[in-house]
Amino acid sequence: MRLFYATAICAVTASQALALCAPESTIVLSCTTNGGTDHLDVCISGDSVTYRYGPESAPDLTLTTTVARLEHQPWPGIGRAIWEAATFRNGAFSYEVYSSYDKFDQISDGGVTVYQQDNEVASLACDAGSVKLGLFAIGDAKEAAGQCWDPEAQIWGQC
Repeated sequence: MRLFYATAICAVTASQALALCAPESTIVLSCTTNGGTDHLDVCISGDSVTYRYGPESAPDLTLTTTVARLEHQPWPGIGRAIWEAATFRNGAFSYEVYSSYDKFDQISDGGVTVYQQDNEVASLACDAGSVKLGLFAIGDAKEAAGQCWDPEAQIWGQC
C-alpha cells in the first residue's frame, strides 16, 4: 500500500515544481513559496540530505547532514493524510520541513517552520500546486543506512 501511495504521489506532482536538487538525487520535497519567488527543496544524494531555501538562482540557505543524523518523524500509517517531517539544525536555529498528501482530496502540501531555540520565528507554506513530493524517501534512506524506527520511543536507532 505504501508503494502505491508513493507512486501515485510522484505521478501526480512530477511536473508541478522545479527542483534545486541535482539530477542524480532523490527529491523529498520541492516547491515554491512567496508566490514563486523562492524555492524550498530537500534532496537525498548518497548518504547526505540537503535543505535549500531561497531564490532558484542562488539559495539563501543550504544545510546538509547525513541521512543517519537527520531528525525525521515518519508517517505513523493512520489518518487521511500521509505526512512526514524532518528537522535540520544550524546553531540556535532549526528548520522543520514538513510534507503531506491528502489521500481523499489528492492534494500535496508542505512547508518549513523555523525555530530559534524553542520559539517559532517563521513559517512558510508551499505555494498551492507547486509541491513535488518523494514521501518515504527519508525513511527508506534511513533503513538502507541500517536504522529502524521505534514507534514507542519515537526515535530512529540501529537495527
